[in-house]
Amino acid sequence: MSLTLSDMQYPMMRTFVDGGAKFFMTEETARTFDQRPFRSMLRRGWVSYRPERGFYLTSEGYDAWNQYHSRSIFRVNPNLPLTSYFDPKAYGLEDLRQRTTPRRRPTKKQNIHVMKTRRVA
Repeated sequence: MSLTLSDMQYPMMRTFVDGGAKFFMTEETARTFDQRPFRSMLRRGWVSYRPERGFYLTSEGYDAWNQYHSRSIFRVNPNLPLTSYFDPKAYGLEDLRQRTTPRRRPTKKQNIHVMKTRRVA
């Protein structure tokens, strides 16, 4: 699952997370915030409302927050070449793509025997 918090959702969600697990936001307080991230968080189920208490961050909201902060940015194989948009020669560097990419041995051609099938009338 891919998760992206917008530049407006992040501070809105952070308000709930910083408030703690038992934090409830009153309707009056919720009115002071931009309603676009608030609405999207309600639609995604990250925030819910309890009468008499207010808005709170759901378990799905905490999961989304934790997933956003625990996403790894490291490559599985760091020996693979850099992105094709980076040209090492432009910076006077050795072309690492040639050095780190293993060379493949040429494979031997194998003869393939094709058998003809009988046609059934």
